[in-house]
Amino acid sequence: MSAAPTGPGGVERRRSRRRAPADLLEAVAVVGARLIDISHHGLLMEAPVPIAPESRLRLRLLVGGTRTEVGVRVAGCRPRPPGQGRPWGVGVEFVDVSPEARECLVRALGTWRPRTRSA
Repeated sequence: MSAAPTGPGGVERRRSRRRAPADLLEAVAVVGARLIDISHHGLLMEAPVPIAPESRLRLRLLVGGTRTEVGVRVAGCRPRPPGQGRPWGVGVEFVDVSPEARECLVRALGTWRPRTRSA
C-alpha cells in the first residue's frame, strides 16, 4: 500500500483506508489503467503521462465483474519510482458516482483478505 499523504504536522488527510486490489476478494480494476489502491472516496492509478490536478475525468471501473463509470477529480499527480510500471501516479477523488456504482464499490471494499502473519 502506498504511503498516506499527510498535511501539516503529519496528520492523515484521507477519509477512509485504501486497499490494494490484491487485498480484495472481489476484483476491482480501472479499464485502461493499472489500479494501485482504492478506497470508498477515491483511488490511485498509474498513468503514462501526467494529468493536471483539479482535472475532471470519467473512469470506467470493473467491480466484481460489473462495468460502471464514475466521475473523478484529480487530487494529485506524482512521478513513480523507476521500474514500477508507468511513470506517473494519479490520485483521484470520486465526485460523480451513481447509487448502483457506489453499492458495487462498498460491496467490493468490504471483501478484503485478512493478512496472515509470517512466523
